[in-house]
Amino acid sequence: MGADADARPTWRSPVARRWRFLVAAMLAVALCAGYLSATIGHRLDHGSSRWHGADAESRTEGQRTELRFAFSPGGQVTFGASIRNPGPWPATITGVNGRPSDQQVFKIARLAVNHADEATAAVFDPAAAEPFRSVRVAAGAELPVFVTITIPDVEFASGSSLFFDDLAVDYEVLGLPRHQRVPMGFRLSVYSANDYVPSGRR
Repeated sequence: MGADADARPTWRSPVARRWRFLVAAMLAVALCAGYLSATIGHRLDHGSSRWHGADAESRTEGQRTELRFAFSPGGQVTFGASIRNPGPWPATITGVNGRPSDQQVFKIARLAVNHADEATAAVFDPAAAEPFRSVRVAAGAELPVFVTITIPDVEFASGSSLFFDDLAVDYEVLGLPRHQRVPMGFRLSVYSANDYVPSGRR
């Protein structure tokens, strides 16, 4: 009985196997590099709107807008800033100004948000605001954030002020944690018209 010609073993070249392995490895490296580039290069920006109550004065000088509050040591003020996700990926914002308290001049007392999505424009509505928790912001969408800060009880000279113009934001893009100082699009200042010395230093 003759042997079946179709049953002969197939011989594969070691060189061909090495090439296939090399191509697969190169594809994996390219995908990893693309993933890191997409996530590390993803940055948030300030949105198109802001909010303040009657206790603040809005001032514009040139291209700079300032929200000015009167200095009231130990008092609290609330303002609103919107955070925009330019895309192209969704971002999950997990924290705002999550720095150690001893590194902050202004301490955050409360955070609240108005939720928005692709079909809803960013709108500041204090009555509808909810306490902040991790929130997904779609590509191209904005998140209105209400920030309540405590004014520090520090020495002030007449005509001086304390100010800041960004927020420290923690967020995730494609599962990778990111941290960024996001510009607010305006400067918030606390202004004192008079000299002030804390009672413990008089």
